Amino acid sequence: MKLMDFLEKYLTPVGAALGNNRYLKAVSSGLVAVVSATIVGSIFTLLANLPITAYTEWLKATGFNTVLSIPGQCTTDLIALYAVFFISYNLAKSFKKDGAGAGLAALVSFMIVTGRTGFFNAEGGAVAAVAVDYLGAKGLFTAMLIALIGTRLYVWVIDKGWVIKLPESVPPAVANSFSALIPTAFSVTLWLVVAGAMRMTSFGSLHAMIFGVIQSNLMKFMGNNIWSFMFFNFATNILWFFGLHGGNIVGAITNPIYTPLALENLAAFQAGETVMPNIISGAFTKTFTSGGVGSMFGLAIVMCIFAKSKQMKTLGRLALPTTMFFINEPLLFGIPVVLNPLFFFPLLLLTPTLAFITYNLMRIGIVPIPHGIQLPWTMPPVINGFLQGGIGLAIYEALTVAAAAAVWFPFFKIVDNQALKQEQEGGEE
Repeated sequence: MKLMDFLEKYLTPVGAALGNNRYLKAVSSGLVAVVSATIVGSIFTLLANLPITAYTEWLKATGFNTVLSIPGQCTTDLIALYAVFFISYNLAKSFKKDGAGAGLAALVSFMIVTGRTGFFNAEGGAVAAVAVDYLGAKGLFTAMLIALIGTRLYVWVIDKGWVIKLPESVPPAVANSFSALIPTAFSVTLWLVVAGAMRMTSFGSLHAMIFGVIQSNLMKFMGNNIWSFMFFNFATNILWFFGLHGGNIVGAITNPIYTPLALENLAAFQAGETVMPNIISGAFTKTFTSGGVGSMFGLAIVMCIFAKSKQMKTLGRLALPTTMFFINEPLLFGIPVVLNPLFFFPLLLLTPTLAFITYNLMRIGIVPIPHGIQLPWTMPPVINGFLQGGIGLAIYEALTVAAAAAVWFPFFKIVDNQALKQEQEGGEE
Protein backbone atom coordinates (compact mmCIF):
# COMPACT_ATOMS: atom_id res chain seq x y z
CA MET A 1 0.00 0.00 0.00
CA LYS A 2 2.87 2.37 0.72
CA LEU A 3 4.18 1.83 -2.80
CA MET A 4 0.79 2.62 -4.32
CA ASP A 5 0.36 5.66 -2.08
CA PHE A 6 3.77 6.90 -3.20
CA LEU A 7 2.98 6.37 -6.87
CA GLU A 8 -0.42 8.00 -6.55
CA LYS A 9 1.04 11.01 -4.78
CA TYR A 10 3.98 11.69 -7.09
CA LEU A 11 3.30 9.98 -10.41
CA THR A 12 -0.37 10.71 -10.97
CA PRO A 13 0.07 14.52 -11.01
CA VAL A 14 2.94 14.17 -13.50
CA GLY A 15 0.86 11.91 -15.74
CA ALA A 16 -2.10 14.27 -15.54
CA ALA A 17 0.12 17.24 -16.41
CA LEU A 18 1.53 15.45 -19.45
CA GLY A 19 -1.94 14.35 -20.51
CA ASN A 20 -3.21 17.93 -20.36
CA ASN A 21 -0.21 19.50 -22.09
CA ARG A 22 -1.62 21.19 -25.19
CA TYR A 23 1.56 20.71 -27.23
CA LEU A 24 1.86 16.98 -26.57
CA LYS A 25 -1.86 16.60 -27.19
CA ALA A 26 -1.53 18.46 -30.50
CA VAL A 27 1.27 16.13 -31.64
CA SER A 28 -0.67 13.06 -30.55
CA SER A 29 -3.92 14.25 -32.17
CA GLY A 30 -2.12 15.26 -35.35
CA LEU A 31 -0.51 11.85 -35.76
CA VAL A 32 -3.80 10.12 -35.03
CA ALA A 33 -5.49 12.25 -37.69
CA VAL A 34 -3.29 10.78 -40.44
CA VAL A 35 -3.77 7.18 -39.32
CA SER A 36 -6.68 6.55 -41.70
CA ALA A 37 -4.55 7.52 -44.71
CA THR A 38 -1.53 5.46 -43.61
CA ILE A 39 -3.73 2.42 -42.93
CA VAL A 40 -5.23 2.62 -46.42
CA GLY A 41 -1.75 2.93 -47.92
CA SER A 42 -0.51 -0.02 -45.87
CA ILE A 43 -3.44 -2.18 -46.94
CA PHE A 44 -2.49 -1.72 -50.59
CA THR A 45 1.15 -2.40 -49.71
CA LEU A 46 0.01 -5.60 -48.03
CA LEU A 47 -2.02 -6.57 -51.09
CA ALA A 48 1.07 -6.08 -53.22
CA ASN A 49 3.20 -8.26 -50.92
CA LEU A 50 1.01 -11.15 -49.78
CA PRO A 51 3.19 -14.19 -48.98
CA ILE A 52 1.86 -16.14 -51.99
CA THR A 53 4.58 -16.66 -54.61
CA ALA A 54 2.27 -17.31 -57.58
CA TYR A 55 0.25 -14.20 -56.74
CA THR A 56 3.25 -11.86 -56.38
CA GLU A 57 4.80 -13.20 -59.60
CA TRP A 58 1.52 -12.53 -61.41
CA LEU A 59 1.50 -8.96 -60.08
CA LYS A 60 5.03 -8.39 -61.38
CA ALA A 61 4.24 -9.94 -64.77
CA THR A 62 1.16 -7.78 -65.25
CA GLY A 63 2.65 -4.61 -63.77
CA PHE A 64 -0.08 -4.38 -61.13
CA ASN A 65 2.57 -4.37 -58.39
CA THR A 66 3.57 -0.84 -59.42
CA VAL A 67 -0.08 0.24 -59.42
CA LEU A 68 -0.65 -1.19 -55.93
CA SER A 69 2.43 0.66 -54.67
CA ILE A 70 0.97 4.09 -55.53
CA PRO A 71 -1.30 4.45 -52.44
CA GLY A 72 1.66 3.74 -50.13
CA GLN A 73 3.80 6.29 -51.96
CA CYS A 74 1.06 8.89 -51.51
CA THR A 75 0.28 8.14 -47.85
CA THR A 76 3.00 6.63 -45.66
CA ASP A 77 5.75 8.11 -47.85
CA LEU A 78 4.26 11.59 -47.33
CA ILE A 79 3.31 11.31 -43.67
CA ALA A 80 5.29 14.39 -42.57
CA LEU A 81 3.43 16.50 -45.12
CA TYR A 82 0.08 15.54 -43.63
CA ALA A 83 1.25 15.57 -40.01
CA VAL A 84 2.51 19.16 -40.13
CA PHE A 85 -0.96 20.37 -41.16
CA PHE A 86 -2.93 18.38 -38.58
CA ILE A 87 -0.57 19.05 -35.66
CA SER A 88 -0.80 22.76 -36.39
CA TYR A 89 -4.56 22.49 -36.85
CA ASN A 90 -5.05 20.85 -33.45
CA LEU A 91 -2.71 23.23 -31.64
CA ALA A 92 -4.47 26.28 -33.08
CA LYS A 93 -7.87 24.85 -32.14
CA SER A 94 -6.65 24.39 -28.55
CA PHE A 95 -6.13 28.17 -28.49
CA LYS A 96 -9.59 28.61 -30.07
CA LYS A 97 -8.10 29.92 -33.31
CA ASP A 98 -8.75 29.00 -36.93
CA GLY A 99 -7.16 25.58 -37.34
CA ALA A 100 -7.31 25.50 -41.13
CA GLY A 101 -5.48 28.82 -41.50
CA ALA A 102 -2.76 27.77 -39.06
CA GLY A 103 -2.45 24.38 -40.75
CA LEU A 104 -2.01 25.96 -44.16
CA ALA A 105 0.66 28.33 -42.80
CA ALA A 106 2.53 25.37 -41.28
CA LEU A 107 2.28 23.40 -44.53
CA VAL A 108 3.66 26.30 -46.57
CA SER A 109 6.45 26.78 -44.00
CA PHE A 110 7.31 23.09 -44.18
CA MET A 111 7.61 23.23 -47.96
CA ILE A 112 9.80 26.36 -47.72
CA VAL A 113 12.16 24.57 -45.35
CA THR A 114 12.13 21.51 -47.62
CA GLY A 115 12.82 23.56 -50.75
CA ARG A 116 13.66 22.17 -54.16
CA THR A 117 16.66 20.14 -55.23
CA GLY A 118 18.44 19.81 -58.56
CA PHE A 119 18.18 16.50 -60.41
CA PHE A 120 19.13 15.12 -63.78
CA ASN A 121 16.37 13.51 -65.80
CA ALA A 122 16.72 10.43 -68.04
CA GLU A 123 17.86 12.62 -70.95
CA GLY A 124 20.60 14.19 -68.85
CA GLY A 125 18.90 17.56 -68.50
CA ALA A 126 18.91 19.43 -65.19
CA VAL A 127 15.57 19.82 -63.44
CA ALA A 128 14.42 21.19 -60.09
CA ALA A 129 12.01 19.16 -57.99
CA VAL A 130 10.94 18.63 -54.40
CA ALA A 131 12.91 15.77 -52.85
CA VAL A 132 10.55 13.30 -51.23
CA ASP A 133 13.11 12.00 -48.72
CA TYR A 134 11.97 14.37 -45.99
CA LEU A 135 8.27 14.29 -46.80
CA GLY A 136 7.99 10.90 -45.10
CA ALA A 137 9.19 9.51 -41.79
CA LYS A 138 12.58 11.24 -41.99
CA GLY A 139 10.88 14.63 -41.92
CA LEU A 140 8.49 13.92 -39.09
CA PHE A 141 10.48 15.70 -36.38
CA THR A 142 10.90 18.76 -38.57
CA ALA A 143 7.16 18.70 -39.24
CA MET A 144 6.43 18.67 -35.51
CA LEU A 145 8.89 21.48 -34.81
CA ILE A 146 7.50 23.69 -37.57
CA ALA A 147 3.91 22.98 -36.57
CA LEU A 148 4.43 23.76 -32.87
CA ILE A 149 6.69 26.81 -33.16
CA GLY A 150 5.04 28.25 -36.26
CA THR A 151 1.54 27.84 -34.89
CA ARG A 152 2.48 29.36 -31.54
CA LEU A 153 3.77 32.40 -33.45
CA TYR A 154 0.59 32.39 -35.55
CA VAL A 155 -1.55 32.47 -32.38
CA TRP A 156 0.63 35.16 -30.78
CA VAL A 157 0.20 37.48 -33.76
CA ILE A 158 -3.58 37.03 -33.66
CA ASP A 159 -3.66 37.69 -29.90
CA LYS A 160 -1.77 40.92 -30.53
CA GLY A 161 -4.58 41.97 -32.84
CA TRP A 162 -2.35 42.17 -35.90
CA VAL A 163 -4.97 40.95 -38.30
CA ILE A 164 -6.91 42.40 -41.21
CA LYS A 165 -10.50 42.92 -40.16
CA LEU A 166 -13.18 43.18 -42.83
CA PRO A 167 -16.78 44.38 -42.45
CA GLU A 168 -19.31 41.83 -41.14
CA SER A 169 -21.04 41.89 -44.53
CA VAL A 170 -18.06 40.07 -46.06
CA PRO A 171 -18.58 36.27 -46.35
CA PRO A 172 -16.86 34.37 -43.47
CA ALA A 173 -14.65 32.34 -45.84
CA VAL A 174 -13.24 35.52 -47.35
CA ALA A 175 -12.89 37.24 -43.96
CA ASN A 176 -11.01 34.24 -42.51
CA SER A 177 -8.59 34.22 -45.41
CA PHE A 178 -7.72 37.88 -44.88
CA SER A 179 -7.54 37.43 -41.09
CA ALA A 180 -4.94 34.70 -41.59
CA LEU A 181 -2.85 36.79 -43.96
CA ILE A 182 -0.59 38.61 -41.46
CA PRO A 183 -0.14 35.66 -39.05
CA THR A 184 0.74 33.45 -42.02
CA ALA A 185 3.25 36.02 -43.24
CA PHE A 186 4.97 36.04 -39.83
CA SER A 187 5.17 32.26 -39.69
CA VAL A 188 6.38 31.84 -43.27
CA THR A 189 8.97 34.61 -42.84
CA LEU A 190 10.36 32.95 -39.71
CA TRP A 191 10.92 29.65 -41.47
CA LEU A 192 12.26 31.37 -44.59
CA VAL A 193 14.95 32.94 -42.41
CA VAL A 194 15.68 29.55 -40.82
CA ALA A 195 15.88 27.87 -44.23
CA GLY A 196 18.27 30.55 -45.49
CA ALA A 197 20.45 30.34 -42.37
CA MET A 198 20.67 26.55 -42.59
CA ARG A 199 21.98 26.78 -46.16
CA MET A 200 25.04 28.51 -44.77
CA THR A 201 25.82 25.62 -42.42
CA SER A 202 27.45 22.27 -43.11
CA PHE A 203 24.05 20.56 -42.79
CA GLY A 204 22.53 22.46 -45.70
CA SER A 205 18.96 22.25 -44.44
CA LEU A 206 16.91 22.12 -41.27
CA HIS A 207 15.75 18.62 -42.23
CA ALA A 208 19.31 17.30 -42.41
CA MET A 209 20.25 18.89 -39.09
CA ILE A 210 17.22 17.59 -37.16
CA PHE A 211 17.37 14.12 -38.65
CA GLY A 212 21.13 13.85 -38.25
CA VAL A 213 21.43 15.28 -34.74
CA ILE A 214 18.11 14.50 -33.05
CA GLN A 215 15.74 12.15 -34.81
CA SER A 216 18.18 9.53 -36.05
CA ASN A 217 19.91 9.32 -32.65
CA LEU A 218 16.62 8.99 -30.79
CA MET A 219 15.45 6.36 -33.26
CA LYS A 220 18.70 4.44 -32.81
CA PHE A 221 18.49 4.69 -29.03
CA MET A 222 14.82 3.77 -28.68
CA GLY A 223 14.76 1.40 -31.64
CA ASN A 224 17.53 -0.82 -30.29
CA ASN A 225 17.05 -0.42 -26.58
CA ILE A 226 14.63 -2.83 -24.96
CA TRP A 227 15.20 -1.17 -21.59
CA SER A 228 13.88 2.20 -22.76
CA PHE A 229 10.89 0.45 -24.32
CA MET A 230 10.18 -1.44 -21.09
CA PHE A 231 10.42 1.81 -19.14
CA PHE A 232 7.81 3.54 -21.31
CA ASN A 233 5.61 0.43 -21.27
CA PHE A 234 5.88 0.28 -17.49
CA ALA A 235 4.97 3.98 -17.23
CA THR A 236 1.91 3.41 -19.44
CA ASN A 237 0.71 0.61 -17.18
CA ILE A 238 1.21 2.61 -13.99
CA LEU A 239 -0.84 5.50 -15.36
CA TRP A 240 -3.64 3.12 -16.36
CA PHE A 241 -3.65 1.62 -12.87
CA PHE A 242 -4.61 5.03 -11.53
CA GLY A 243 -7.29 5.51 -14.20
CA LEU A 244 -5.27 7.78 -16.50
CA HIS A 245 -5.07 6.98 -20.22
CA GLY A 246 -1.44 5.90 -20.26
CA GLY A 247 -1.52 5.10 -23.97
CA ASN A 248 -2.36 8.68 -24.91
CA ILE A 249 -0.03 10.26 -22.36
CA VAL A 250 3.07 8.17 -23.02
CA GLY A 251 2.22 7.75 -26.70
CA ALA A 252 2.58 11.49 -27.21
CA ILE A 253 6.26 11.00 -26.37
CA THR A 254 6.95 7.64 -28.00
CA ASN A 255 4.81 7.68 -31.16
CA PRO A 256 6.97 10.28 -32.94
CA ILE A 257 9.89 7.86 -32.48
CA TYR A 258 8.27 4.48 -33.01
CA THR A 259 6.16 5.51 -36.03
CA PRO A 260 9.18 6.37 -38.22
CA LEU A 261 10.86 3.13 -37.13
CA ALA A 262 7.81 1.17 -38.30
CA LEU A 263 7.85 3.06 -41.59
CA GLU A 264 11.51 2.17 -42.04
CA ASN A 265 10.54 -1.49 -41.70
CA LEU A 266 7.70 -0.97 -44.15
CA ALA A 267 10.07 0.57 -46.69
CA ALA A 268 12.40 -2.41 -46.29
CA PHE A 269 9.46 -4.79 -46.74
CA GLN A 270 8.36 -2.94 -49.87
CA ALA A 271 11.91 -3.24 -51.20
CA GLY A 272 11.75 -7.02 -50.82
CA GLU A 273 14.12 -7.31 -47.84
CA THR A 274 13.57 -10.34 -45.61
CA VAL A 275 15.14 -8.95 -42.41
CA MET A 276 13.59 -5.80 -40.98
CA PRO A 277 16.00 -3.09 -39.70
CA ASN A 278 14.14 -2.35 -36.43
CA ILE A 279 12.88 -4.85 -33.87
CA ILE A 280 11.22 -2.17 -31.76
CA SER A 281 8.82 0.00 -33.71
CA GLY A 282 5.21 1.08 -33.71
CA ALA A 283 4.20 -2.48 -34.62
CA PHE A 284 6.27 -4.22 -31.92
CA THR A 285 3.86 -3.74 -29.00
CA LYS A 286 0.91 -5.43 -30.71
CA THR A 287 2.87 -8.67 -31.12
CA PHE A 288 2.60 -9.45 -27.40
CA THR A 289 -0.11 -7.08 -26.14
CA SER A 290 -3.55 -8.50 -26.89
CA GLY A 291 -6.70 -6.79 -25.70
CA GLY A 292 -5.21 -3.47 -24.71
CA VAL A 293 -3.08 -2.48 -21.72
CA GLY A 294 -2.04 -5.45 -19.61
CA SER A 295 -2.76 -7.87 -22.48
CA MET A 296 -6.27 -8.40 -21.12
CA PHE A 297 -7.66 -10.55 -23.93
CA GLY A 298 -6.24 -13.47 -21.98
CA LEU A 299 -8.02 -12.24 -18.84
CA ALA A 300 -11.35 -12.06 -20.70
CA ILE A 301 -10.88 -15.65 -21.92
CA VAL A 302 -10.10 -16.81 -18.37
CA MET A 303 -13.25 -15.08 -17.09
CA CYS A 304 -15.44 -16.76 -19.70
CA ILE A 305 -14.05 -20.25 -19.05
CA PHE A 306 -13.19 -20.37 -15.36
CA ALA A 307 -15.41 -17.81 -13.60
CA LYS A 308 -17.68 -19.34 -10.95
CA SER A 309 -19.47 -16.15 -9.92
CA LYS A 310 -22.32 -14.94 -12.08
CA GLN A 311 -20.97 -11.38 -11.96
CA MET A 312 -17.54 -12.25 -13.35
CA LYS A 313 -18.80 -14.72 -15.94
CA THR A 314 -21.29 -12.17 -17.28
CA LEU A 315 -18.66 -9.44 -17.34
CA GLY A 316 -16.25 -11.77 -19.13
CA ARG A 317 -18.78 -12.58 -21.84
CA LEU A 318 -19.50 -8.89 -22.34
CA ALA A 319 -15.81 -7.94 -22.41
CA LEU A 320 -14.53 -10.76 -24.64
CA PRO A 321 -15.69 -9.21 -27.97
CA THR A 322 -14.40 -5.75 -27.03
CA THR A 323 -11.01 -6.89 -25.73
CA MET A 324 -10.54 -8.88 -28.92
CA PHE A 325 -10.49 -5.47 -30.63
CA PHE A 326 -8.27 -3.85 -27.98
CA ILE A 327 -11.04 -2.10 -26.06
CA ASN A 328 -10.63 -3.23 -22.45
CA GLU A 329 -12.32 -0.46 -20.46
CA PRO A 330 -15.10 -2.89 -19.41
CA LEU A 331 -12.45 -4.88 -17.51
CA LEU A 332 -10.39 -1.91 -16.33
CA PHE A 333 -13.39 -0.23 -14.72
CA GLY A 334 -15.79 -3.19 -14.45
CA ILE A 335 -13.88 -5.71 -12.32
CA PRO A 336 -12.25 -3.20 -11.62
CA VAL A 337 -8.54 -3.48 -12.40
CA VAL A 338 -8.01 0.25 -11.87
CA LEU A 339 -6.88 0.96 -8.28
CA ASN A 340 -7.32 -2.73 -7.38
CA PRO A 341 -4.29 -3.87 -5.31
CA LEU A 342 -4.85 -7.50 -6.37
CA PHE A 343 -4.15 -6.60 -10.01
CA PHE A 344 -1.31 -4.15 -9.39
CA PHE A 345 1.59 -6.45 -10.22
CA PRO A 346 0.18 -8.33 -13.23
CA LEU A 347 -0.94 -5.05 -14.82
CA LEU A 348 2.46 -3.45 -14.29
CA LEU A 349 4.81 -6.34 -15.02
CA LEU A 350 3.12 -8.64 -17.55
CA THR A 351 3.66 -6.67 -20.76
CA PRO A 352 7.20 -5.41 -19.90
CA THR A 353 8.17 -9.05 -19.29
CA LEU A 354 6.58 -10.18 -22.56
CA ALA A 355 8.37 -7.30 -24.31
CA PHE A 356 11.74 -8.51 -23.03
CA ILE A 357 11.05 -12.09 -24.11
CA THR A 358 9.67 -11.05 -27.51
CA TYR A 359 12.58 -8.73 -28.24
CA ASN A 360 15.17 -11.42 -27.57
CA LEU A 361 13.30 -14.06 -29.57
CA MET A 362 13.16 -11.64 -32.51
CA ARG A 363 16.81 -10.71 -32.05
CA ILE A 364 17.97 -14.33 -32.40
CA GLY A 365 15.58 -14.98 -35.28
CA ILE A 366 13.07 -17.36 -33.68
CA VAL A 367 10.12 -14.94 -34.02
CA PRO A 368 9.67 -12.77 -37.17
CA ILE A 369 10.11 -9.02 -36.83
CA PRO A 370 6.95 -7.04 -37.79
CA HIS A 371 6.98 -5.54 -41.26
CA GLY A 372 5.70 -2.20 -39.97
CA ILE A 373 2.45 -2.32 -41.96
CA GLN A 374 0.09 0.36 -40.63
CA LEU A 375 -2.88 -1.67 -39.46
CA PRO A 376 -5.93 -0.42 -37.52
CA TRP A 377 -5.23 -0.36 -33.79
CA THR A 378 -8.30 -2.56 -33.32
CA MET A 379 -6.83 -5.42 -35.39
CA PRO A 380 -7.36 -8.65 -33.35
CA PRO A 381 -4.36 -10.66 -32.15
CA VAL A 382 -3.14 -13.54 -34.33
CA ILE A 383 -4.66 -11.83 -37.40
CA ASN A 384 -2.37 -8.90 -36.63
CA GLY A 385 0.59 -11.28 -36.40
CA PHE A 386 -0.23 -12.98 -39.69
CA LEU A 387 -0.46 -9.67 -41.54
CA GLN A 388 2.71 -8.31 -39.93
CA GLY A 389 4.94 -11.35 -40.18
CA GLY A 390 3.19 -14.40 -41.55
CA ILE A 391 2.16 -17.64 -39.85
CA GLY A 392 5.18 -17.66 -37.51
CA LEU A 393 4.26 -14.37 -35.87
CA ALA A 394 0.58 -15.37 -35.77
CA ILE A 395 1.44 -18.51 -33.81
CA TYR A 396 3.62 -16.49 -31.45
CA GLU A 397 0.81 -14.03 -30.76
CA ALA A 398 -1.49 -16.95 -29.92
CA LEU A 399 1.13 -18.19 -27.45
CA THR A 400 1.39 -14.76 -25.81
CA VAL A 401 -2.40 -14.70 -25.37
CA ALA A 402 -2.16 -18.07 -23.59
CA ALA A 403 0.77 -16.85 -21.48
CA ALA A 404 -1.13 -13.70 -20.47
CA ALA A 405 -4.17 -15.83 -19.54
CA ALA A 406 -1.97 -18.02 -17.32
CA VAL A 407 -0.53 -14.98 -15.53
CA TRP A 408 -3.93 -13.35 -14.97
CA PHE A 409 -5.60 -16.59 -13.79
CA PRO A 410 -4.46 -16.80 -10.12
CA PHE A 411 -5.11 -13.11 -9.48
CA PHE A 412 -8.53 -13.27 -11.11
CA LYS A 413 -9.55 -16.36 -9.13
CA ILE A 414 -9.12 -14.44 -5.88
CA VAL A 415 -11.56 -11.79 -7.09
CA ASP A 416 -13.90 -14.42 -8.54
CA ASN A 417 -13.98 -16.37 -5.26
CA GLN A 418 -14.77 -13.16 -3.36
CA ALA A 419 -17.60 -12.35 -5.78
CA LEU A 420 -18.94 -15.92 -5.54
CA LYS A 421 -18.92 -15.79 -1.74
CA GLN A 422 -20.85 -12.51 -1.79
CA GLU A 423 -23.41 -13.98 -4.20
CA GLN A 424 -23.87 -17.09 -2.04
CA GLU A 425 -24.25 -15.02 1.11
CA GLY A 426 -26.72 -12.76 -0.64
CA GLY A 427 -28.70 -15.80 -1.80
CA GLU A 428 -28.93 -17.20 1.71
CA GLU A 429 -30.44 -14.00 2.92
